[in-house]
Amino acid sequence: MKKVLLLLLIVTQSLTAQNIFWEQVGLSVEPGKASYVLELIDSFYSEIDMPEGVGISLDAAWYHHEGYQTTHIMTFSGSLEGITALKKLRSGDAYDRYNTEMENFCSITNIQSGSTLARWNTDKGEDKISQLWQFNVKDPVSFMNEFVKMQKDFPQEGYLSIGLIAQGSSTAGESHYVYTTHKDYGAALSWGPKTKKAQNAFMTFQKMTAAYSTYLGTTTFNRIKSWN
Repeated sequence: MKKVLLLLLIVTQSLTAQNIFWEQVGLSVEPGKASYVLELIDSFYSEIDMPEGVGISLDAAWYHHEGYQTTHIMTFSGSLEGITALKKLRSGDAYDRYNTEMENFCSITNIQSGSTLARWNTDKGEDKISQLWQFNVKDPVSFMNEFVKMQKDFPQEGYLSIGLIAQGSSTAGESHYVYTTHKDYGAALSWGPKTKKAQNAFMTFQKMTAAYSTYLGTTTFNRIKSWN
């Protein structure tokens, strides 16, 4: 038993050491105005001396659940120190002018922030297609444990993270998310457990977490551009 507990502690510490923090801004862009929004974002953030290890991305929402109002998302991610430093740069007269100009073409639908709890395949984070699953979870520890078990028998080919939504507006009571990337659109369309072992792991995860978590929907995104 002591060996099992020690192994679990080592695995947990290894996963936690990879954690990143993020802030996400949902945008509703007026039809035909996406190129202007991209130009404004590129103009402002290309001039910033980006803190080390921080990344910014702009993604377009392709497929989503009913009632989803966001057409694009901006994501700021990195270490706690890096995200804090970037927040300070997102201020002042230049930032105020940038926001005023953005209001001509889009509006903010929601702002959230949080952190990853575990990540896998971190070298695949720049894949263009991504999917986001959202959950309302009442037993976070059990949910995390079941997810790690599933991942062992149903590993993903792209970047994968599970995380916590800590602050911000909620559209459906979401508290946790699972995020993964795909190398192309075909890989996203064909996603799913391919072997009997993977299928059993996926079904077991759903069965074991059903009592304390509610699946809220999936959104598929296409990466427009990233800044590092």
